[in-house]
Amino acid sequence: MKNILLILSTSRTSQNAIEYAVSLAKKEKAKLVVLYIIETELTNEIFDKFTDIGFIGDKPSTQLAEAIMKEYRQRGYEEMGKVQIRAMEENVDFDAVTTLGDFIEKALEIIERYKVDTAIAIKRKRSAFLKYFSKSMVDELVERAPCKVEVFEE
Repeated sequence: MKNILLILSTSRTSQNAIEYAVSLAKKEKAKLVVLYIIETELTNEIFDKFTDIGFIGDKPSTQLAEAIMKEYRQRGYEEMGKVQIRAMEENVDFDAVTTLGDFIEKALEIIERYKVDTAIAIKRKRSAFLKYFSKSMVDELVERAPCKVEVFEE
């Protein structure tokens, strides 16, 4: 059986990508694997921002870190639930994975584990200036993934 991977994260979700992933899995008679990555880099950015504005001290409390992670986890369950409902409506086999860590490393790990045929990733729109000087994590995933990666820019 083929496997289609839809990669969602704390900073990347797209209704268009969800609809596309479900329809592709149905067309290919494939299992739809939804990966929700809680990006550790993003949580560190939040702590840095809170520190910069004086909201917290240099080291965030354990309770604050747990509260932010709990919020991200909850958001992930909600996003995956939406995808699961669409998959069930279309009679598409569905599997969900939630993980914490680096976007690229976790995506590659799941691509290997499930022997994914096609991965669908969402890239945030960036200015032409930024595109010229740096590549996104999704661009790096496209280069490193052993499978086809389709990109939605939102």
